[in-house]
Order: sequence, then structure tokens, then C-alpha cells
Amino acid sequence: MGQYGLTKKQLKLFKFIKNYIGKKNYPPSYREIAMASSLKSVNSVNVYITNLEERGWLKRIPGKARSIQIIR
Repeated sequence: MGQYGLTKKQLKLFKFIKNYIGKKNYPPSYREIAMASSLKSVNSVNVYITNLEERGWLKRIPGKARSIQIIR
């Protein structure tokens, strides 16, 4: 585990989402996250987002697109 108890990839993904929201005032799509973090599929993004959500870093509104909210 790296900084803040996250893996390097989790931290990179989290920082990308946080910076994206800071610049555009809305969260990135899973496809945009996949392209920025070199993940091969949106399912992989979902796994990372779920892990970050379980750790209390993010929150999602089920059934709503672009519903990622930064908690920490």
C-alpha cells in the first residue's frame, strides 16, 4: 500500500477524478477514466471505483450517470 493506504493505481485514479471535477465541475465518464488511467475496460474502472467507495474516498448515486462525488 502506498500513500493514504491506497495502491499507486487507486491514488492515480482518485487524483484524476478529483482534478477533473475541479476543472469541469462534473465527474468524468468511466470511459474517460479508463483512457486516462490506462485501464482496458470500463468494468476495470468500476472495480477501482467500488474499491475507492468502500474505503470512503468516493460516493456514487446508483443508477445515475456521472454520479461520482469526492468524499475526502
